[in-house]
Amino acid sequence: MKHLLDQRFLVLAGKGGVGRTTVAAALARVATRLGKRVLLAQTNAPERLGRLLGAKTTIGPVVTPIDERLSAVNMTPKQSLHEYGVMLLKYEPLYRAVFENKPMRSFLGAFPGLDYWTMLGKAWWHTTERENGRAKYDLILLDGPASGHATAMLRVPDAVKSAMPKGPLARDAAQARALLSDEKQTAVVLVTLPEELPARETSTLASDIRDLRMPLGPLVVNAMPPAEATDPALDKVLAANADSPPPPELAGLLAGVTVLAARRRDADRIVTGLANDPGLPMLQLPRLPSNDLGPEEVGYLADLLAAALAV
Repeated sequence: MKHLLDQRFLVLAGKGGVGRTTVAAALARVATRLGKRVLLAQTNAPERLGRLLGAKTTIGPVVTPIDERLSAVNMTPKQSLHEYGVMLLKYEPLYRAVFENKPMRSFLGAFPGLDYWTMLGKAWWHTTERENGRAKYDLILLDGPASGHATAMLRVPDAVKSAMPKGPLARDAAQARALLSDEKQTAVVLVTLPEELPARETSTLASDIRDLRMPLGPLVVNAMPPAEATDPALDKVLAANADSPPPPELAGLLAGVTVLAARRRDADRIVTGLANDPGLPMLQLPRLPSNDLGPEEVGYLADLLAAALAV
């Protein structure tokens, strides 16, 4: 785990709603503190990244600088295809003539996985981007789609090579596949919650990634209930009030503590299961008291990740 942020390409994957984007933002902040130039790329996601990063504008399909070390982009298939086409043909009017006629649009619409490839391919291309004679970004963080869609996206380079064995698409797909398979440059970071359904989906996702022969990084267990909820001293307090009704001003508080303690015990049980399957090193992040997260909360999570990664 200590070398996680030395990779060139990190893919974050997990069930929808587990906090992938928040974890991606926190990892990006840890990397920039290490002096790295980072691009955080999303895949056609609802806009909330700008709020998390403290951006002055929303994050759209054009790369947006957040500060001197961090940039972000929320990729869309249409914009990504446009950028790729212009890059290949070197001339905007030629792109429109080739890609925007009706027969070509019909062909592209029938191409399986094209939307995924345009976005994954764009993220890969940024790993090759140069500026002033050096790599423009030290680290690309790809905040991918939810579990099943993430697996489909990661399969796309192989599908492109099979469908088009020659030409620039095949060349780029082969290079992207080589990067995704290289444990010295890439890791897939799974994010989950300490709950039954996300945990089961995480085990399946890890198995799928292994079948694709792509390197797995640590598993991030997000939104852990506080360990203090299962402190033995609290058990004594709860037991003392079990036989007689507590004062009204304490009843609600004690009921809340009882629920929180049960959630923590469930979370610990699920984490024990995750230690066996998928059996990855784990990073645990706490449940935060608000869903309206911003730069301050991301910074706090970044502190915890930096300490856990020993960087």
